[in-house]
Amino acid sequence: MTTAERLTRKDWLDTGLQLLGSEGEKALTIERLCQVTCRTKGSFYHHFKNHGEFINALLEYWQSEYTNRIITTVEQLDNLSDRRRELDRLAAGIDRHIERAIRNWSGVNRRVQLVLKQVDEQRIQYLVGLISEMGQIDEKIALELAIVEYSTFVGLQQLFPNADSHWLEQIFNRFNQMASAYCVALHRKELE
Repeated sequence: MTTAERLTRKDWLDTGLQLLGSEGEKALTIERLCQVTCRTKGSFYHHFKNHGEFINALLEYWQSEYTNRIITTVEQLDNLSDRRRELDRLAAGIDRHIERAIRNWSGVNRRVQLVLKQVDEQRIQYLVGLISEMGQIDEKIALELAIVEYSTFVGLQQLFPNADSHWLEQIFNRFNQMASAYCVALHRKELE
């Protein structure tokens, strides 16, 4: 981007997420954002009333891009197995540095903690729906499997922040195969 190009609100938010992922929440100052974008504070204030509004917008943007957009994309597919594969692919491609930074930030910021809790619950509930559809199983068991699956997703982000997205996708796919086999076995047992 050249200095002659006008930054959009989205450009500021993208820059914020990248800074968060690479330098942590302390880098989310107006000064640092302006330095990275080669823009003045006036340009920042053209889009955001103050720093607090920027942080709120950043958290909403992260939720929108990293959760809502993914769910919407996956839901456009008709076939359950296609939806699962697409979810695995998109989840594996999430910027793990940003996700880790959000989790770290939530430890020191109540607003971030509340947004992260909402996102975690939204993601888990989406998995509950997919798992329920996959195995025609009790919602309690679907919730337990969703929690294990989501914990695997979060754990892999923490343990392997630089992992290849293809490798992560394979791990997610392997979990789905195990969960599917479990659901089939459970369903057979109920029929006996």
